[in-house]
Amino acid sequence: MVGALTVPCCAPAPSVPTPEVAAPVASPSESPGCGKRTIGAGERQLQVAGHTGLYLVSLPREYDSRRAYPLVFALHGRNRNHHDCQRTDCTGIQSELGERAVLVYPQSLREPLNAEKSGWEHPEERDLNVPFFEALWTQVEADYCVDRERVVVAGASSGGTFAHLLACRYGDRLQAVAAVAGGFPNPETCRGAPAAILIHGIDDPHVPIARGELSREAYVKRSGCQPSTVPPLADMHAAIRQARDAKVEEARCVDVAGCATDSPLRWCEHSYGGYDGSTHGWPPLGGQLISSFIGKL
Repeated sequence: MVGALTVPCCAPAPSVPTPEVAAPVASPSESPGCGKRTIGAGERQLQVAGHTGLYLVSLPREYDSRRAYPLVFALHGRNRNHHDCQRTDCTGIQSELGERAVLVYPQSLREPLNAEKSGWEHPEERDLNVPFFEALWTQVEADYCVDRERVVVAGASSGGTFAHLLACRYGDRLQAVAAVAGGFPNPETCRGAPAAILIHGIDDPHVPIARGELSREAYVKRSGCQPSTVPPLADMHAAIRQARDAKVEEARCVDVAGCATDSPLRWCEHSYGGYDGSTHGWPPLGGQLISSFIGKL
């Protein structure tokens, strides 16, 4: 009898190490709030150096904490508040940008919190509001998913002047500034060159248009622009002057030529009466003008 043939069984296959799967790496521009549980919108409080600051947060209806959104701060005018800015004064910011960005409406620091008279830019106000804004910016980035390379500061009147100040101090971190009826405060050594859209009423007696023009020239220098505009500035100004004299309300803009690619400069004038008929304040098209400008950055 032939003995059974024993066939050796196959040697076990060598083990292959399981490759490690790298964890997703957050973009450097994403804020610490990305991926965190959504806190939600509404009014918030923030304690800063013994003072209580108020602010409103607006989120897109389909807000997703895994997606980094642009961040827009909107600053009210003197003797107004954060609710006024969101509801009426900063016309178009909410309707134009509310589904595209995280919107934050701060109230200038004041005691008591419901005090009616307060602003942003006077020296004694500035000493409180600058650290408040710094702390608020940090808090918002910690709570919400925002793109730190797409941060915009907009403001009207007192808030517009403060927006200029912030664009000077934090111009290396801001993508853009939108100042309505604002005048550049005491000149400082500014950082960076953010994109800028400046909107001014032609007959504004509270913040004369000459102050707005000085602000414009400061951005011309920072952005390395040429001393010309498209279309010509003189033609635009004459058209708004004619509209104002004819009691026609309209707004027009020009783009300053030759600015650095990342820091374009747009200047707009309008003949809308504003809250007191003087053309001071935020025109009805303000939000649309700002949204169109920053949407192309």
